[in-house]
Amino acid sequence: MKAHIIERKARHSIILVWLFSFAIASPLLVFRKLHQRQWKNHLEQWCDDKWPLVFKYISLELGVPVYHQPARKIYWTTLSVVLFLIPILVMAIAYTRIIKTLWAAKTPGERVPKDITVQTRMKRKIVLTLVLIMIVFAVCWVPIQFTILYAEYKPEKNLQLEQWYTQLSFFAHVLAFANSSINPMIYAGFNDNFKKGFKQMFGLYKKRYTSVSRLDDSSTTVVTSLSKGRIFKEESSFTLNGKTRDAWNGSAQACSKMAIYEELNNLVCSSSDNGM
Repeated sequence: MKAHIIERKARHSIILVWLFSFAIASPLLVFRKLHQRQWKNHLEQWCDDKWPLVFKYISLELGVPVYHQPARKIYWTTLSVVLFLIPILVMAIAYTRIIKTLWAAKTPGERVPKDITVQTRMKRKIVLTLVLIMIVFAVCWVPIQFTILYAEYKPEKNLQLEQWYTQLSFFAHVLAFANSSINPMIYAGFNDNFKKGFKQMFGLYKKRYTSVSRLDDSSTTVVTSLSKGRIFKEESSFTLNGKTRDAWNGSAQACSKMAIYEELNNLVCSSSDNGM
């Protein structure tokens, strides 16, 4: 029941995100225009905003009225705040709370030094992933925000933009669009489940089936792996209360074999179902 509720909320969230994105970009459908300039040997074309003009003042030097587009400045400033400043602030606050909660969390029960080391390593990996995601987001989106705000707030508004601005604007757009492709690389580098899913998608992942048999003071783990139709078995045992027992003696042997047979039976059945 809870899974259905989460799925329904996720679906609603996705729909709201798309509706919000369409709403905030819709003014460009109205005010974005194609401009042309005929030169001697070629026709120059470019797209730019053409918002309603508002009278500003009369130039004493030229003797002509000067107009400006206040709605354009308001729109692009709002866009920078909504799509960059607010998200990065929310990310910083949320990730900080996640990191604090994660680092303060402790596993209940007896803590083994080896387990503590593994947990610490996993926590560091998660923290590094979150920090990298936020840094990459900032690096990818700061240049395009700079170009947008510079074009709207530069003092000599009526003068043509500098040559470096055109080059920087192109680079900034490429970097902003690249953010969506960089994030999966970060997840792939630090998330084992993401790696497994990616390998499984291309048939490179080796499934592992684990069964555990326990005695009073020892435990044996038998891992059965299936890869390309071949079955491999790995066995390991560890000691409790300072004693070590052979997992293949007595009842442990029977339990382990029974567990293996059960896992293999499930494996064959599932393979048959998939083939059907």
